[in-house]
Amino acid sequence: MASTVLRASPSENIRGDPVLLLPVVVAAGLAVGRLGLHGHFSGMRVAADLALSWALVAAALAVRERPRWRRAGWLLATASFAVLGADLVWAASSALWTLGFLLAGLWAALLVHLVLAFPDGRPWSRVAQIAISGAYVATLGGQLVGAFVDPNTRDVLGLAPHETVAHTVDRTQQITGIVVGLVVLVLVVRRLRVLGGPARRAQGPLLVAAAVTASSAVFCLGSAVATDSVSSALETIVRAIAISMPLGIVAGIMWSRLRRPELSELVVELPSGAGGMRERLARALGDPTLEVVYQLADGRSVDATGRPVSLPDGTDRAVTAVTAGGEEIAALVHDPALLDEPALVESVRATAGLVLENERLAAEVRSQLAEVRASRGRIVTATDAERRRIERDLHDGAQQRLVTLSVALGLEATRADPAAAAVLSRAQDDVEEALVELRELARGIHPALLRDQGLEAAVEALARRAPLPVTVHGTVGGRLSDPIELAAYFVVSEALTNVVKHASATEASVLLEWETAALRVAVVDDGIGGARVTPGSGLAGLRDRLEALDATLTLESEPARGTTVRASIPCGS
Repeated sequence: MASTVLRASPSENIRGDPVLLLPVVVAAGLAVGRLGLHGHFSGMRVAADLALSWALVAAALAVRERPRWRRAGWLLATASFAVLGADLVWAASSALWTLGFLLAGLWAALLVHLVLAFPDGRPWSRVAQIAISGAYVATLGGQLVGAFVDPNTRDVLGLAPHETVAHTVDRTQQITGIVVGLVVLVLVVRRLRVLGGPARRAQGPLLVAAAVTASSAVFCLGSAVATDSVSSALETIVRAIAISMPLGIVAGIMWSRLRRPELSELVVELPSGAGGMRERLARALGDPTLEVVYQLADGRSVDATGRPVSLPDGTDRAVTAVTAGGEEIAALVHDPALLDEPALVESVRATAGLVLENERLAAEVRSQLAEVRASRGRIVTATDAERRRIERDLHDGAQQRLVTLSVALGLEATRADPAAAAVLSRAQDDVEEALVELRELARGIHPALLRDQGLEAAVEALARRAPLPVTVHGTVGGRLSDPIELAAYFVVSEALTNVVKHASATEASVLLEWETAALRVAVVDDGIGGARVTPGSGLAGLRDRLEALDATLTLESEPARGTTVRASIPCGS
C-alpha cells in the first residue's frame, strides 16, 4: 500500500546532500566557459550551455522536497555535468577533447530518460524503455564507435581513422536521434492527454517543454541529415530551448504551491455541512478521483454510505491516513501524484480532521444500519427456507398418509355391512376435510404452485379461490428470485384476505407490473375503506418483511372509497 511521507528528515551524510552540487557546477561552468571564450567560440553557445547546466542543477535542488522525484533529481544533476563535459571539446588538451567528444550527446539521452521516466524514475511503458535505451546507444555507444574511426588528430582513441566510416556513424546517430525524438514526442503528447488532476498540474509544464524541445531537436537533426552538415547556430538554439525543461519542473512545483491559499476556502466551507465531504476534499486537492474511507472502531473500513470497502494495495493509488486525537479515523485514497505535494496534503488533512471525525461517526451509524438490514434479510431468507421445508414435509409426510388413510377407509366401506360402512364413510369424510385443511395450511406456509410455476400462476390461483370476483392485470415477464416472488405473493394473499374479511367489497383487482428494475404490486378493492396498519396485524408483519428487502408498502384507504395496497420491490438490474 502506498503511503505519503509528510516530513523529510535531514540526511545524516552531508556528502550526499545535493546542495553541494551547486558550488561545484558553478565552478565547473565558469571553467568550461572560460575555455570556450579563450578558444573564440560563440558567446551565445557558451551562455546557452552555462544556462542549461545551471538550470538543470537548480531543478535538481528544487525536487528535493518531493521524495518520489529523487531519481529525477539525480538525472537532472548528471545531465548538468554532461552538458559541461561535452564542452571539453573546447579544451586544447587531446585527452580532454576526446572526453568531450565521448560525452557530446549524453546530456540529451539523460533528458530523454528524465522525461520518459518522470516523475518516479520508472519508464512509462515498454516503448518508453526502448526509446531510452535507443537514446543511450545513439549517444554513448555511437560516440564510442565514432572515437575509434574519427580522423581528428586530437582523438586519442582514433585507432583506425576512416573518414567514410566516421561519416556513416554520424549519419546513423542522427537518424536514430530523429526516431527517438519522434517517439518521445508521440509518448509525451499521449501522456498529456491522459493526465488529469494533480498529475497534470505537477508534470504538465515539463511535458510541454519536452514536446517543444523534442520537436526542435528533430528539426535540427533533420537539417543535418538533409544538408550533410551540422549547424552550430541550430545546436545553440536547441540547447536554449532545452532550458525550458528544468524550468518546467520548477514551474510545476510553483504551481502546486500557489494553490495552497485555496485551502482557506476549505476551512470556511467544511463546518457548514452543505455538500459532500468527498467533493470538497477532491476540489481542494485538485484530484477528482479522491475517495474517503472511514476507519471504524472494530477495524473495518467503510465508505460514506457505510458499505465495507478495502484499501488499495497497488501503486496506482496512494493512501494518506487522517488522525484525530492520536487515532486514525479515516484515509484519503488519491492519485499518487499528490505524494509529490506533501505540504498540500498535510494542510488538507489537518483542516479536515475534525469534520471527518463527525463524518466517520455518521458512516458508522450507516454501517450499523446496513448490518441490521442485512441481518433482517438473512432472517427472512432463513424463515422462507424453513417454510419451504415445512411445506415439503407436510406434502410428502402427513398429507400423503392422510390420502392413503382416506383410500383405505373407502375400500373398507365397500366391504363392510351397512352400519359399519356408514361409520367408515363419515370417517373418510373427516379425513378428506382434514386433508383440505392441511393443504390450505401448507399453501399458506409456502405455496407449491409458486415454487413450481411462478408468481403469475400463484396469484391467478389466489384470485380463483377468492369468494368475490378478482381480476389480475399485468405481467412480470418471467421468474424472479424466491424472496421477491414470495414477498409479492404474500402481499396479494394478505391484501385479498383483508378484502374478504373486512372490506365488504363486491370486487377487487390485482396489478403485477415490472418497471425499472422493480416489481410493482397493487391490490385494489371497492369496499368500505378505513383500513390501517396496526401493530401485530398482518399488514404490519408484511411491511417488516418488505423492508428487509429494501421494499416499500403503502396503504391508501379513505372511508367509503375502497382500499389500495401497493408494494414496490427492488429486483436489481
